[in-house]
Amino acid sequence: MFSSGDLIWIDFEVYGGPLDLRAAGTFRYVAAASTRAIVLAYAIGDAPALTWHADGAILDWDNAPDDLRAAFGRGATFGAWHAGFDTAVWNHAASGFPFIPPERVIDPMVQAGVSNLPTDLERASRALGGAGKQKDGKKLIRLFCIEGASPSEHPVEWERFLAYARQDIEAMREVYRRTRPLPLEEWKQFWAFEHINRRGVVIDMPYVRRAAALVIEDAVAINRRLVELTDGAVTRVTQAGRIATWLHDNLTDAAMREILMVGVPAADEDDDAAETDQEFSVARDRVARVLAMLDIKRANGGLGPGEIKAYEAATLRLYGAGAAPKKFARLEAQQVDGVLRGQYRFAGAGQTGRMTSRGAQIQNLTRDVLGEDGAAESPLVEAIAKGCDYAALAAANPADVPVTRKLALVVRPALIAGPGKLFVWSDWNAIEARITPWLPASEAAERVLDIFRANDADPMRPDIYTTNIASILHKDARAIAKAERAIGKVATLSLGFGGSVGALSRMALAYRIHLDPDEARRIVDAWRDANPWAREFWNALWDAAMRAWELPGSITTAGRLAFIYRTDYLGGTLFMALPSGRLLTYPRPRWREADVLDKDGKPTGEKCTELSIRRGHGRVKLWHGTLCENAVQATAADLLRAVVTRIETNPALARMPIRMTTHDEIVVEADAARAAEAKAILRREMLTLPEWAEGLPLQSEETVCARYTKSKIALKGK
Repeated sequence: MFSSGDLIWIDFEVYGGPLDLRAAGTFRYVAAASTRAIVLAYAIGDAPALTWHADGAILDWDNAPDDLRAAFGRGATFGAWHAGFDTAVWNHAASGFPFIPPERVIDPMVQAGVSNLPTDLERASRALGGAGKQKDGKKLIRLFCIEGASPSEHPVEWERFLAYARQDIEAMREVYRRTRPLPLEEWKQFWAFEHINRRGVVIDMPYVRRAAALVIEDAVAINRRLVELTDGAVTRVTQAGRIATWLHDNLTDAAMREILMVGVPAADEDDDAAETDQEFSVARDRVARVLAMLDIKRANGGLGPGEIKAYEAATLRLYGAGAAPKKFARLEAQQVDGVLRGQYRFAGAGQTGRMTSRGAQIQNLTRDVLGEDGAAESPLVEAIAKGCDYAALAAANPADVPVTRKLALVVRPALIAGPGKLFVWSDWNAIEARITPWLPASEAAERVLDIFRANDADPMRPDIYTTNIASILHKDARAIAKAERAIGKVATLSLGFGGSVGALSRMALAYRIHLDPDEARRIVDAWRDANPWAREFWNALWDAAMRAWELPGSITTAGRLAFIYRTDYLGGTLFMALPSGRLLTYPRPRWREADVLDKDGKPTGEKCTELSIRRGHGRVKLWHGTLCENAVQATAADLLRAVVTRIETNPALARMPIRMTTHDEIVVEADAARAAEAKAILRREMLTLPEWAEGLPLQSEETVCARYTKSKIALKGK
């Protein structure tokens, strides 16, 4: 860990002109010719904050203050809020600055985030009782960083601007002092991911540019088609209320119409009045449920003319209003020389420490594929790359899939390996489903792990999804059909954290499976009966957390997890210790009265008592499901961190640099001639357990391809 007195605190103010930092991303922003560092606020250890500037000109290292030059020369570590931005400015938007590697910078924002404080400096400071930022800061930033005003023409404002920069240093340093210092091991993991951020991933620019243009054409075509389908009732895909009402009126099935309804009718004297006042919704989960039900009906006898129109309109709403096709424009806007950088935020999911995405959100790309096993993906990607027009795209196989859906499903292959290279990636198999029964360290849960071990050793043995659905349906595992196994997968993945009918139904929709409430209830009850270890673990987690809270300073345990409550941190904080030793933070637990919500998320007028914790600048519910889900996902994050850090810090593996990660997947790049070797090495690293994870059965699947894809057909062809 680092003492505040050992760090050099820095915060740049940058002139970027009209370029929008949020839209361009850090690396595109600092690479622009017009971007220049104009002020550096800094502090040496615990000394007062200072500012260095050149009256609005770019900062030149030859003129740097002696104390700053000396600190850099002696190898001091720097601290910067959102360090990726400030280090990029240091290396690319200033003149003659010596290169600063990730290993010389830590990020107080990360430290604040893992303690569930806001990751905005202003809010983090105020959450700790600090002064926050200077109130006229945004106005001054606009004046000097966007409009480019001359300091000599605005001397009073310039002095205020410099004071604003110094105050940010003081606020950042105080937040760091008052939050739990992260151990060196976690900063090493942070540095490993910063290397990945700086390295970036290559994108297929001709393909991306053409796809981005097609997305624009498609937006016009979607609106035109909605006008045709609805006889003018809907003119834009963004008209949620109109679409919801039109769908409700054109669906013949009462169960489908009910899905779109929100709350209860405002009047009940007669049906006409009730329906007039009824609210409707086309939230993504509701539309997905309607589409899943229409899919079933189409497979079991077909759809009527009105339902065919409703199906198309619902599909256009679901995908046309989504973000996936728009990712092409984001990829184009944020790349520098065909490379996309800075896409990850370390421990962005503060409650678990998992990475989150920013920018183009490449960690959140859809896993669905185009056509059976992705057979239509490669031909379509090739056609777009060659400049196909919109009509050809619409007619391309599968012709019955809307263009907006096609484009959403071919964002992933825009990410490519460099010339003469191949991607090699590895994905852990059912990692959360394995960790969940491993954490209890109980005899009953161990029998679940034995199912994984048996299937890992012999893939012909039933896997966990087949075994679970066989127990639920009281069938022989060998008689389980593919569709039934899919339900077993949904149940396994959705019910392990204490979730019930809602959790099961929501996850089922992700697999285009519709479960009616009675069927979902039967599955939940049967799964819990077949997995009594799960309920025992949830209860043990809750009991351990409550005992720790009631007895400050004492350590309580539940399986491989431990809890302690500290009264002297952030007004009282419950900590969960993971098997790795990393701590999850639950500040200021409090019982509170809360509204009981209906199925639409609206207050019913009834009240309940629930436990809540502070998160960010608000409060959230804490229950045994939260503790279980956090523990599982955080443990999965620890496994990923361990592998990434091993690879990034091993000089012998520099030939296979990591280009991307997701929650349970690592993507490296290797020479095409050495891809098989890289595949074997990556598998070895993925299956190497840290000491703390002894007994956890792991399995992984490795893939080699020039493009990033989930298409089985494309992967066979490579």
